[in-house]
Amino acid sequence: MPFLTGLLLVVLLGPAPANAYETENVVLVIIDGLRYSEGLGDPEHTFVPRMAALADEGALINDFQNDGYTYTSRAIPAIWCGAWTETISFSDPDCGGSSNKYAELPSVFEYFRQGLERPESDCVYTLKALCPWKASFDSNYGPDYWPLYHSVGVTDLDVWHETEQIISTLAPHFLLMYLADVDHEGHSGDWDAYTESISTADFLVGELWDVLQADSAYAGKTTMLVTNDHGRHDYDFRGHGDDCEGCRHIQLLAVGPDIQSGLQSDVSRTIPDIAPTIGELLGFTTPQATGEVMLELLVEETVSVNEPRVQAPASLRLNQVYPTPFNSELRIEFESTGRVPVALSIFNLDGTLVYESRPSTGSIQNGSLRWDGRDRANKNLPSGVYIVQLSDAQMAVSQKVIMLK
Repeated sequence: MPFLTGLLLVVLLGPAPANAYETENVVLVIIDGLRYSEGLGDPEHTFVPRMAALADEGALINDFQNDGYTYTSRAIPAIWCGAWTETISFSDPDCGGSSNKYAELPSVFEYFRQGLERPESDCVYTLKALCPWKASFDSNYGPDYWPLYHSVGVTDLDVWHETEQIISTLAPHFLLMYLADVDHEGHSGDWDAYTESISTADFLVGELWDVLQADSAYAGKTTMLVTNDHGRHDYDFRGHGDDCEGCRHIQLLAVGPDIQSGLQSDVSRTIPDIAPTIGELLGFTTPQATGEVMLELLVEETVSVNEPRVQAPASLRLNQVYPTPFNSELRIEFESTGRVPVALSIFNLDGTLVYESRPSTGSIQNGSLRWDGRDRANKNLPSGVYIVQLSDAQMAVSQKVIMLK
């Protein structure tokens, strides 16, 4: 049921990118191994209240998928590269000659630094103390355009403290923060440790956003994306790696000045779409990426640096859904720039469709509609929490409401 949702990159140094977006910095947060059902796919947001609050400020993709290999060593490079890429073993001199891996395709770090002529200090990757997998050796990009790796500590809290220092001292325009504890604790088989690590990651995402909004270099001009590389088996939280829904269905949350507020998008998206979207916001191209820019998340459609657009896609936005709680009638006001009809659907928290109104009924006019709390058989529904979903042929937006009879 697509009414709910679900990394860390920052940018900052030198002049703003030459594009029409307000975003000057991007922060990408990757939470390794977070299963959707314990993340933003949980209607109660038990372990992720801070991310749920950020979703209300920004946008969620309800159907975001790992469409390739559902394990870390392949999915993380796919996030970097905007494409599923081979990883190649090599003897890494930065790690004392021990065996390491690099991505065959260029990464978003290389596209950013080469395309915008940015220094290493403007593109930072924070993670636990280990020998990090490397970006590509592509002849047009390669080590001269790799990020500045900051590999420190043994916990996600250690990574956060290092990230906070990086923000205050280097203020990079592009920053990736990688949090690994959720996957580690999931593999341990200890449910309490697993869920506690999710709560910690959620807290750190909230702290990160607060720090960015308190820093004049970032406030009002930073977009943050939060995702994960894979989920976990829907039949056993300890593992992952196959095609099960729990492994494939992951989350993507976006918040920032160019991101629609309160949007829950039902446009299906996948891991390779992340890198091109970052390039779109910051003004660089990602020529070997196979993903597409997630335009439906953006407030305004402007000319892409990647390729010209023949026609900007339609947008759909909920302006007001009130009152909530409501007793006899719910009013819904919206904006739609599309030329296709808009429909209203109401779901209960189990995901069951209880009401649906199509344009042929004549109830949807002039950007507003009303619902009287009755189901499709015109019977009164009981008090409770419901999901209001407004949709057209291309997208959908949703909001929770409370009915009290």
